[in-house]
Formats: sequence, C-alpha cells, structure tokens
Amino acid sequence: MIRSIPHVEMGHLESGRVDANRNSELENAEFFRALGPERRSSVSHMVLEKTLRRGRILFLEGNPADYLWVVKQGEVRLYKASPNGRLMTLEILRPGEMFGAVSALDQDCYTASAEVVNDGIAWIIPRRVMLKLVAEVPTAAIEILVVASRRLHDAHERLRSVAHDPARARLAQALLRASQGGKAEVTRRALAEAAGTTVETAIRVVRRFEREGVIAGEVGRVTIIDVDTLKDIASNSSA
Repeated sequence: MIRSIPHVEMGHLESGRVDANRNSELENAEFFRALGPERRSSVSHMVLEKTLRRGRILFLEGNPADYLWVVKQGEVRLYKASPNGRLMTLEILRPGEMFGAVSALDQDCYTASAEVVNDGIAWIIPRRVMLKLVAEVPTAAIEILVVASRRLHDAHERLRSVAHDPARARLAQALLRASQGGKAEVTRRALAEAAGTTVETAIRVVRRFEREGVIAGEVGRVTIIDVDTLKDIASNSSA
C-alpha cells in the first residue's frame, strides 16, 4: 500500500468573501455555532471560501497551520503518512465539520494532511482571527476542545480495531463510516487506507461482500444493500 504523496497546490483562495446575508449557513457549523449570531455577523466578512476539487491536497502534515477550515460542501479526508509512504486515513469530514483547528490553536504546523474526496467548498478563517475569537469568546475554545475530544476517542477506537479486529470487520466499519444514505463514494484504495490493510485485501473482501449480497459495487462507489448484516460484520471481532 505504497503511494507517492502528490504535490500540494499552493494557489491563493479561489472565491470571494462570505456575504453577511449568508450568516445562517454558518450557524450549524462547528466553531461558528459557538460564536452566537452577533459575533458571527461581525466576523463573516473575514471568512473566506475555497473551492474544493476532488483529489486536491489542501495541506500536508508539517505545513504552516495558517487557517481553520470548515467543510461547507463536499468531503475532505485527513490522513497521515509513514516514513515508507504508507497512508492511514484518520477521518472523513463532511459539511459542517471543522479541521485544522487544534493545529491552528496550539501549534505552528498541521499535524496531518488533508485531501479533497468530493468536490465542494470550504470556509476558511485565518489563524490570527481564530485566536482573537477564542480569546474573546470562551465557548469557541470549548467547542474546539469538545470536537477534538470526540474525534480523539474515535481515533483510539479505530486504532484498537486495526490492532485487534480482522480485515473483514475493519472494512465493514470503513464502509459504514464512508456511507451517506446507503451509498459510499470511495475507492478500494481509500477503503484499504481507512481500514489499515492492503488494497489487495480490500478488493478481495469487498468482492466477498458483493457475492454475499451485502453491497453492490461500482467504480468509485459502493451501495449498501443489507446494512444490518454489514453492521453485524463490523461489530464481530471474529468475522
């Protein structure tokens, strides 16, 4: 499961500033929802939008943590790479979810890499603005800590699964995490990285799921047919 790390496109932000009339779009998004309506309105002109194109690297681990990011549309995955080039998907982020916050809050560099999974848009707020808001609005700092704590717990669960669960169970878990409305737009390689296994194993197990009638596979997309069976496989450490 060796993969070269692609070049990061370091161009400028691609779209204009968020209009103040669209504040309602931010009210359910992580970090912004903790600011309250008046504060959101006062900082909305500082929030930028960036177009997300599938496959684009937004930043690599070790790049300067200059922004807090929130997914508006589409999907973004966070991943880490080992010294030999082996990749491990940490999580898939969907609309309303933030990333890069802890790095921007407490460190100079991002601690993971971010890649666009599906086309969309991200809200971006400069680090200096975020730090000012955190200093002025204690609930914003609490929001970051609560979200980070929840994701850390999820990460620990995935690490436990990689250490103890068979590949069949881990791939079922990865499919369930990637799915929305019973469909997962994900490649076999991405599933392998999310499950901590090889592409060959992912292909073999996914084909078995298809033969068993649990899923139906297409190029870059999986439809879950029997979600209850898939959940049983995911929770069965002896699967």
